[in-house]
Amino acid sequence: MTTYLPLPRPDSDPAHMRVQHGLLRFVREAADNRTPLPGEIELTSRLGCTRQQLRNAMAGLEAQGVVRRRQGTVTTVDPIALRLSVRLEEQFEHTDLLNRLGYRAEVEVLDSHRAPLHPDVAAVMELPGTTKGISVRKRWRADGAVAMIADDIVPLGADDLTRDADESIFALAARVWGEPVIWEVSTPGITTLDENLAALFEREVGTPVMTFEIIGIGTSGRRLMHSFEYHDPDIVSYSLVRTVRPPWGGL
Repeated sequence: MTTYLPLPRPDSDPAHMRVQHGLLRFVREAADNRTPLPGEIELTSRLGCTRQQLRNAMAGLEAQGVVRRRQGTVTTVDPIALRLSVRLEEQFEHTDLLNRLGYRAEVEVLDSHRAPLHPDVAAVMELPGTTKGISVRKRWRADGAVAMIADDIVPLGADDLTRDADESIFALAARVWGEPVIWEVSTPGITTLDENLAALFEREVGTPVMTFEIIGIGTSGRRLMHSFEYHDPDIVSYSLVRTVRPPWGGL
């Protein structure tokens, strides 16, 4: 079973996108509280939309198994189908991922500079310790709350390379190395926020966060980029789909 929440597209009707985002917020809330969705009259009132607009948005979620509707009964949310909208084995720009969940996403560049690679990063990238790179720290917000901070590094082959402020780390890596990132090795973990990260997250020191160390690999097998991400698990919770390979224990 593969289920995705609808991803708003730039050319979508603005009114439809507004209703869709609003409905997804109610879907998240219902899944968290294990309660049915409000009725159609309440939803149209609170979303400020017509019944047809609501039904169009609801039909997309129903087709993907996220909501279950039966005439004459309440509409329920399948929390497992909702989890599958954010898959650990799928890569998305974090802004798009937050949009999938109905958040109002914002991203800002906190820092961008050139520096020699940290010895641990140079080692995992299999590069000389003297290698320089562009380091970029970004912060994502979801409905105003800090959702993720990422430290991205692209090793450089030339000191005169320039970077556009809005350029993604994937576009930069492709431009530097002449090949795109086609797959990633992503290692999850957990840590607690130190004083510096807590200030950036606007949370208490010691708050637990989920981490991902990511190595971007190109078509040649070369390691093109390194990222270390800090995620608030209360905003985005990832799921992993695993294949079961029976029999176990000789059964």
